[in-house]
Amino acid sequence: MISIIIPAYKAEKYIAETINSVLNQTYTDWELIIVDDGSTDNTAQIIKQFCEKDNRIQYSFKENSGVSDTRNKGMSMAKGELFALLDADDLWNSNKLEEVNKAFHKHKIDWLFSDVIDLYDDATERIKKISKTSNFLNALLLWNGKILTAPSGIVFRKQCYDDGFRFDKQFSTAADQDFVIQLASKYKGFHFDKPLWKYRILNNSMSHDIALMEKDHIAVYRKAEKNKLFKSFWFKQKCFSNLYWILAGSWWKDGHNKKRGLYFIFKALIANPFSILTHR
Repeated sequence: MISIIIPAYKAEKYIAETINSVLNQTYTDWELIIVDDGSTDNTAQIIKQFCEKDNRIQYSFKENSGVSDTRNKGMSMAKGELFALLDADDLWNSNKLEEVNKAFHKHKIDWLFSDVIDLYDDATERIKKISKTSNFLNALLLWNGKILTAPSGIVFRKQCYDDGFRFDKQFSTAADQDFVIQLASKYKGFHFDKPLWKYRILNNSMSHDIALMEKDHIAVYRKAEKNKLFKSFWFKQKCFSNLYWILAGSWWKDGHNKKRGLYFIFKALIANPFSILTHR
């Protein structure tokens, strides 16, 4: 059985479509656990209508405590051999679980991620192909775009949870990045190189809060440094430089704060002066 965990917070606009994408799966041995993180809209009423029609769907309400704590709550309730994460506004292709189940049996893996289709407000869809890499942990730390950490594309064995893997409650916008770094540092991963889900691009997503993004992602890298996940000093410098370039671009373009952008360009060059050759 595959356990699907959805954290929901004020999700009334998209939650029905998301649940239907689970109900439409060709693989049917699953349970769906939806944890409501203190929603004050009609999220609960919509979910309960689905629960009444299908006993594979469970609903749990808790006081608002953030998405990481909410995902952890859902995982604590799960009974499946595989845990599949799904956000309340994303969609799965109908063959998602069938393909995932085959991949776990064929490749003897502990976790996987797949390619994705970006879904825009105007219903435009765009496939995001991910180039292959031989070292998932290094690719994650380099933040080179070769690993997708968005939860709706991540599936992992229950054994990882039993071993103590949780979402770190100190993180929000970078919680998925930290979680997948944890997985990659300990377990055998796999890239399913076909799109199995759709990521909804929202203008009000947490990724648009640049200050929160800065705080979270720097903390993730400091945590990785503390856990000695960088293979060498110069590799660490290169990784931090890449992080600072990303923050510089985010502040410059999305945050409309060129002064803050220049600050992170300076930090990127201090960490790795040669990075000017690839980021100019």
